[in-house]
Amino acid sequence: MPSPDGGPPEDPEQWTDQQWIDYLKATDDEDEPELPVTPMGKVTRSSGGQVLGQAMLGMANAVFGRHDDEVVVVEEGPSGPGDDEPFTVRLDPDHPERSTVVVRRPPPPAD
Repeated sequence: MPSPDGGPPEDPEQWTDQQWIDYLKATDDEDEPELPVTPMGKVTRSSGGQVLGQAMLGMANAVFGRHDDEVVVVEEGPSGPGDDEPFTVRLDPDHPERSTVVVRRPPPPAD
């Protein structure tokens, strides 16, 4: 027995399955376009298909690496590497006692 406002009954067990289906069809939103049902559409819209698709993407990232779309701009400058640094560190991993640090004094101010 429907409720006084025309909605579903207070006790859901009062309606049959067909009554529920008819009620749901009557209250469906008509603005949604119907998508064509294809075998691939069934797979991609199912939760199992989505899990499988994400697993395949993860596997592709693991095997081939992530595709990096970041653009890196490198421009050559007039100085060599480390010329504008105040110090240079050269580490010798085989003989740590041969490691050196060179500290450059700033040039005297031009008067």
